[in-house]
Amino acid sequence: MTNALLLLHLLGVVVWVGGMFFAHMALRPTAAELLDPPQRLPLLHGVFSRFFPWVWISVMLIMSSGVILMVLLGGFKAALHIHVMLAIGLVMSGIFAYIYFFPYAGLGRETAARNWAAAGVAMAKIRRLVGINLILGLTNTCVALLGRML
Repeated sequence: MTNALLLLHLLGVVVWVGGMFFAHMALRPTAAELLDPPQRLPLLHGVFSRFFPWVWISVMLIMSSGVILMVLLGGFKAALHIHVMLAIGLVMSGIFAYIYFFPYAGLGRETAARNWAAAGVAMAKIRRLVGINLILGLTNTCVALLGRML
């Protein structure tokens, strides 16, 4: 059972963190170089509308498998790195929920209204917050790997 939970946990991490890395480091910069706002912003909104449901699934997989694994590993007596991963995961989940319900919703509204300036502001907020979550996700991956070695 532990191996199955670890597999689900890892798959969720790969989808979420890998997707953020791709979107932040490759897709958005390329779209910004090649496309004007009337083409770029609907494209990015469309990409997020396909990616964010996968992020919700990933968050649920990561958090549920992580809590179950924590309980199996001793609950609150689990190793420090387990608690650090949980804390970072909770912060990341909160940031994602904020992105989804506020700037992403605004991006959708403003893109539909063809208000490119306001859509650009929403996209800039998403970019900054995804960047923060990407750093947190990569940090959490390091904590997971290095924490087992300590």
